[in-house]
Amino acid sequence: MSYEEQVQQLFRTDPGFASAVRLLEKLNKLKHPRVLNFSHHDLDGITSAFIVRRLLERYLDAEVVTKLPPYFKLSEESLRETLEGEGRFDLLLLTDKGTFGYYDDFLRYIDRVLILDHHPLDGRPKRCTVLNPSADRPVPAAASLLCHMLTTKLDPTDNYDDFAALIGCRGDFAFDPVQKTSVDFVRPFIERAREKFPHAFEIKLERPTMFDLLNKDRTVLINQIGEVLHAGCLAHLYNQTLGIDIPYGPELVFNFLLELAKRRDRPAEFRTIADVLGRMPKGQMLSRVFEQYKSDWNMLNRRAENTVFLDEIRDVGIYMLFAEEAPAMQATQFPAILPFVASTRLDELKLTGGHSHVMLTLFCPKERGVHISMRGGGGVLDCGAMCYQLASHLRDLYSEREGIGGGGHDRAAECVVDKPVPMYAVMHELLALVQEMSRIAKALESGEVTREDAEKARLLRLDRNLNVDSVS
Repeated sequence: MSYEEQVQQLFRTDPGFASAVRLLEKLNKLKHPRVLNFSHHDLDGITSAFIVRRLLERYLDAEVVTKLPPYFKLSEESLRETLEGEGRFDLLLLTDKGTFGYYDDFLRYIDRVLILDHHPLDGRPKRCTVLNPSADRPVPAAASLLCHMLTTKLDPTDNYDDFAALIGCRGDFAFDPVQKTSVDFVRPFIERAREKFPHAFEIKLERPTMFDLLNKDRTVLINQIGEVLHAGCLAHLYNQTLGIDIPYGPELVFNFLLELAKRRDRPAEFRTIADVLGRMPKGQMLSRVFEQYKSDWNMLNRRAENTVFLDEIRDVGIYMLFAEEAPAMQATQFPAILPFVASTRLDELKLTGGHSHVMLTLFCPKERGVHISMRGGGGVLDCGAMCYQLASHLRDLYSEREGIGGGGHDRAAECVVDKPVPMYAVMHELLALVQEMSRIAKALESGEVTREDAEKARLLRLDRNLNVDSVS
């Protein structure tokens, strides 16, 4: 199936896609509509914001205000504060910001709310317009590609839209150009992009990037671009380290992409990372930040050697790493560098431990509290379900405390627990969760499952081989 055919098929079969198209077609009847776009502050979210900004300006002649705050969920308070400063809008557009039931409440402030997202649902908005292929079951994808699909349906895309969507898919690990693999949903687009940007996929015998999890002696240009721009998202955190005034990282990357398009640079002709960064001041700043990022990466790589084996559940070896982030990243509320460093150890742990798959749990003390990152699982154990259940249990234990949250994808997820919840209590509950999962998995294999265990297995997504008749 070609990419264009996939877009047409999605329009016919996904009610959310058709509704999103109709919403923007109706908005096109307004003169110079105002759109407020909140997007995630990672590469997928930034490239999503880039693509929809250009679509809305071309197709609707809209005024677009882009916000890239350093947190995932959009709160009602944050929306209200933004509206007080920015005025009235005709559309609230949420890209790569999760799909939460309470997003319906935002319709009290703006008449139209459109959600473009690929994360598993945490509640189902009933009145917002939602395009999310994971609405009913997890579908690995990328928000930037959904934005590109919407653009493809409404207005011709160009090389800059294509290039941005490629970067976004790379940022969310939706494909591996060195291994020549991709998740099903993005495959038609990646094959199209490979033809348009062949130099981005050419193998280079150079330093492996954060995306090169298996081959440590080679990479490709699109991986290099993704890593430099990922480091750019952290740029403002290096202000003190580098002794220069650096703008907020996600906005730096967003404006760099806008400047790239404005200059009419030709992405298909890029052969090196120097070609991409060029002589633009923002490119030079990104280059300087990247050098510091590489220094931190090397330091954290040494820390990531000290993993501990916890258990093996359904042929998945579970390991833990207790380590601190780089000094400049201590205040972050999101995975900065260390989780990506730790991810490069998954294949090594799998081989040395003799496991079919590996999951690595990173326990990272930070200024705000504890940040737990889970990576891997091989599609057998679900990182997102584990982090969500861990956070839910901790909220039950510390119901008076705020700042406890968790969730994510099946192979990459986070759980954040703010102080004053004690670090030892978080560790205790994490280890208890692994122990409980091990017990339930053995019960599933033996067929001796209680109804309580069956429900826990469902919540942790351990129940794929559950024999319902054996539940007692």
